[in-house]
Amino acid sequence: MRVGLMILLFIPVLMLSGCSPEPEPEAESPAARLVIVDDDRDYRFHRGTGDYQVRFNYSGEHWTHADVAAIRVETSQPIAILPQQYTSPGKMMPGAFVNGANIGRLWNEITQQEMAQRLEALGFFVLTPSIQMYSEDLDGYQGFEHFIAGVHKGNAHVQTVLLTADAHDPNAQNPLPGAQMLVTGTNPRNKAWEQLIQDYIAPFYQQVGLGNQGARVRGGLSEVEGSSAAWHPLIERAAEYGATVSIMEVSRAIDIVEQVGSMEAGRDWAAPLFDAVALAMADYACQQGFDLPICKELTDVATY
Repeated sequence: MRVGLMILLFIPVLMLSGCSPEPEPEAESPAARLVIVDDDRDYRFHRGTGDYQVRFNYSGEHWTHADVAAIRVETSQPIAILPQQYTSPGKMMPGAFVNGANIGRLWNEITQQEMAQRLEALGFFVLTPSIQMYSEDLDGYQGFEHFIAGVHKGNAHVQTVLLTADAHDPNAQNPLPGAQMLVTGTNPRNKAWEQLIQDYIAPFYQQVGLGNQGARVRGGLSEVEGSSAAWHPLIERAAEYGATVSIMEVSRAIDIVEQVGSMEAGRDWAAPLFDAVALAMADYACQQGFDLPICKELTDVATY
C-alpha cells in the first residue's frame, strides 16, 4: 500500500489539521506519570515543574554530555518528544528572519502542535517540552536539553524529533540551508531510523519541488563522526542515551513563504510531511515490538 493512500485511509484517525485552517490548542499535560529516578546522587540543578522537572549537573564544560537523573515514564506506549526550542524575538534564539520577522518560535509551535496531534492519534505518549518552561536564556536551555536527555536515559523506546525552518543565509555550520535531517556528530547513529524517515518523507519533497539533503551530521565545520565541530547540545545530550534524535529542517523558511504566502499557511502546506514523519515514527515503533493499531497497515511498506 502506498504511503499517500494509507494517509488518506487514516484521515479520520489522524484528524489532519489540513481539514481546518485554525491552529490547534497546545497539547495537554501528559496523563502518564513521570518519575525522576533516585540514583543516590546529588544534582546541583532542579529545573521545571510538574511532569517536566529535571535534575542535572552542569559545569560549563562537556556540552555534549548530559549528567542527568533518568526520568522514567510509566507507560506501555512508545514515547515521542516534540521539543519547542525557539525563544521569543529579541531573546536568545529567535530563529530564521523572513519578511522582517523572526519565525522560529511560530513555526516550531505549529509543527509541535501538528505532530503531537498525529502521534497521539497513532497511540504514542507525547511530551512537548518548550524552552519557555525553563526560561528563554542559556540557563533555560540547560534545563530544557537535560530534560530531553533524562527521558532518553530513563526509557528504552523514545523518539525525539524537532521540525524547524531553516534560515536562507549560508554560514559555517550550515553551508547548505534547506531541508535536511540533522543528527548526532559525537555518538553512534541509528541509520536505520534515519533512512526509514527519509523513505517516508521523500514523496512530499517530490510533490513540492524542493530538494532534501537527507540525514547529515550537524555542523558544517566537520562531517567527521565524533568531531567536536559537529554537534548540537539538544541532539548530542539526548543521543548519548538513544540515537533516535533529530532536528529536521522542513525547508528554508523563505521557501514556505514563497510557496504559500506565510508561515501560518505552512501548517496546511506541510500537512503531508507531518503525516509522513508521524507514520515513519509509528513504523519504527512497530518494529520495536509495540502493537499500535496502524502496525497491520504499515506492514506493506515496512522493511521488517
